[in-house]
Amino acid sequence: MDDASNPKRLRQRSPHRNPAALLLTLALFLVTVLLNHFTFVLQVRFDGEVIGTVPDAQVLEELIDTAEEAVETLRGAQPQVAERVSYSLRLASVTQAETLDTEVVEQSLFYHIDGVDLRYVILVDGEPLGAVYAPEKLHTAMEERLQGYIEAGANTANFLSDVEYDFQLIDLDSDLPLDADGLLALVSTFTVETIEHITYTEPIPYEITIIPDDTRFDDETELIQEGEDGKSEITAEITYIDGEAIQYEILQTKILIEALPQIIIAGTLERPLTASWGEYIWPAEGRLSSGFGPRRVAIGSSNHQGIDISAPAGTPVIAADGGEVIFTGWLGGFGNLIRIRHDNDHVTYYAHLSSIDTRVGDRVYRGQFIGRVGMTGTASGNHLHFEIRINGRPVDPAPWLP
Repeated sequence: MDDASNPKRLRQRSPHRNPAALLLTLALFLVTVLLNHFTFVLQVRFDGEVIGTVPDAQVLEELIDTAEEAVETLRGAQPQVAERVSYSLRLASVTQAETLDTEVVEQSLFYHIDGVDLRYVILVDGEPLGAVYAPEKLHTAMEERLQGYIEAGANTANFLSDVEYDFQLIDLDSDLPLDADGLLALVSTFTVETIEHITYTEPIPYEITIIPDDTRFDDETELIQEGEDGKSEITAEITYIDGEAIQYEILQTKILIEALPQIIIAGTLERPLTASWGEYIWPAEGRLSSGFGPRRVAIGSSNHQGIDISAPAGTPVIAADGGEVIFTGWLGGFGNLIRIRHDNDHVTYYAHLSSIDTRVGDRVYRGQFIGRVGMTGTASGNHLHFEIRINGRPVDPAPWLP
């Protein structure tokens, strides 16, 4: 009978029934699992204190070399780092090994080396101002100072200097300030630029428009329209440095009310010397002895149509305004009389003259000598009788005289 027909022999020859073979297979399986999913890493100690984990010895050596070179460059002497570092093997998953942060070990080395430290260096315009472990307080103090300007009305607020934080290795024996509270106090010394937008109104001055008129004299003007100021709304930007204004710029001008121009007609003709001004001066120096209107007199009219200016005989009489002489000579109770027609068609009378020094047709100017005071005609004493007639009707001369 052959072996294949013997069930007992088959069971004895089956490897699954061999304990040694089974253990070997299990061991090989476990080794395969370990090799595929786990690996050895180095747990690093500095002076016996665990400071982190690295993948292998080569990485650790590179970290030690980097630390020694950095400290030597900074302080001028190489620290003995390798002698103080030790490590031990440790089993870790492959995933853990691949995600190890070697920077933790690198920083821990610097933290444990005497005379140096890792801190945030505050740089102002590139110059180191000091160093702190955490810049949050300093940053908060700076933000609070800027916020104070915003709350006071500024639209924007910024430090004029460039402030940065650089995490770096520092020499603890250097002159770099390491007092965090002292650095906070320095925040108040940083120059701040603020920009404020303001809106206000201001008047728009009216313009004067002059319309020339070649039918009027150059000293004659007529107001056609009163000018009125307008109003505009101004939006401006003011730049301050530490609260002091250094720049003002108008951003927008909005007209709220248009200005109304003043319009004036102005003559362009040169005024002749004998032209009328339309205003009168006193025709003689003396005392007003009789006014216009009803009066009680023994000699002369009781309804006085002019005024009397009492003056010594021979006192000069002048034209009260420029115009044309239209009458000279004797006229009843007026005695010696001069009449002048002015450019506004007013006529002035000068009566009781002792002499006449002009003639009909003459053009006389205001203030020109035309005769002398006397008492010719109906008069009780030396005086000048002066009248102003408009449209042939006598008016009170007093309001027309200065």
